[in-house]
Amino acid sequence: MWRALRAELAYFRPWLIGGLGIAFGVVAIMLALTLIPDVQIGGPEKFFWVMFPIIAGMVVSFIAQGMRAEERRSRLLMAGPMTPRQLAGVTVLLPLCFVGIGVLFGVLLVVATASLTVGFEVRHLRFVSLFALQFYAYAQLGPLAQESSAARRQQRGRASLAGWAVFCLAILVLAASQFVLESGWGQVGQLATALVAMAAAWLLFQGRTDFTR
Repeated sequence: MWRALRAELAYFRPWLIGGLGIAFGVVAIMLALTLIPDVQIGGPEKFFWVMFPIIAGMVVSFIAQGMRAEERRSRLLMAGPMTPRQLAGVTVLLPLCFVGIGVLFGVLLVVATASLTVGFEVRHLRFVSLFALQFYAYAQLGPLAQESSAARRQQRGRASLAGWAVFCLAILVLAASQFVLESGWGQVGQLATALVAMAAAWLLFQGRTDFTR
């Protein structure tokens, strides 16, 4: 499974590099604007631009999900010694990997920016954790929606109903967590939502009757 996961990450590396390149381009423009008098886009202590590399990781996870379905990459991986459970693991771990890479670059961005401006402090990383949990949860909704739709298409009614029920509940929890985003409860809610969505998609994938998509 881990070898297949590395192969998928290598296959989608150009998309990830492109996404991160765009993210850092936007960040560079915003930082340049801060040098112009009377232009206010938020002080350096806010570090809100850390979201852009993380968003890039989330977007690439959605792109990879669509391309894997179009190119029947599941069929390709199943040609090797892989079980449906292992393939399900690859499917739900890809969003984690892509968002995780975005988080890593976000941390490096905060450290570099803080060191050059106000001086780095651990508290500056709070924006990384806020955006990381939020966009990771969004990324995990993609595989869940895909597998819920696949279950309906394959006439697995109960599985589809359960999947969409988890999806709708996840949307409600994520919406509610926006009101307490910086509190412990908000972050726990987002993490729990991401993990539940991940587990649900993993279980639904194993029930597939057609692994060509």
